[in-house]
Amino acid sequence: MLPDNAKLLMLDAAGLTHAQIADEYKVSRQAVTKRFNAMGEYSQASNREVTAALPWDLRSHPAKGRLKDSEEYLGLRAFLRERMNLPVSPRSRLALKSFMNHIERGEVFDLDQVKGVRYVRRERRDGSLVIRWPEGVPQDERTALFRLSPAHEASSP
Repeated sequence: MLPDNAKLLMLDAAGLTHAQIADEYKVSRQAVTKRFNAMGEYSQASNREVTAALPWDLRSHPAKGRLKDSEEYLGLRAFLRERMNLPVSPRSRLALKSFMNHIERGEVFDLDQVKGVRYVRRERRDGSLVIRWPEGVPQDERTALFRLSPAHEASSP
């Protein structure tokens, strides 16, 4: 059985994933997520909005489950949530800090069908994007969400 809401929020703030909380309390990950949703901590509509902005179709990615729990992916989602003026959880804030450290070191987020999620060295073709835009996917209005702010551009190599 799950603990009270205050304890759940403390575990979330400590950076535990929903799967880790579920394991600790011997419940399903879905039960933990459902409880957070009921508390209003996460909005499924805003999660869909963030996912829709991504230039990849994750439904068909072979490592979808592992990808969604990766720190790199959480950092990218937190980056987008901030850009969209959506709330960012404490755990996601930590992932965002790591994400931005990689970006400031001259790397970009890359999602490869074979290698999965990774940071790669920024190349000229990446421009001011924080991600390596997938080949064959046309850039559109979503692209602006992935651009570095002018302050970050000045500090990038």
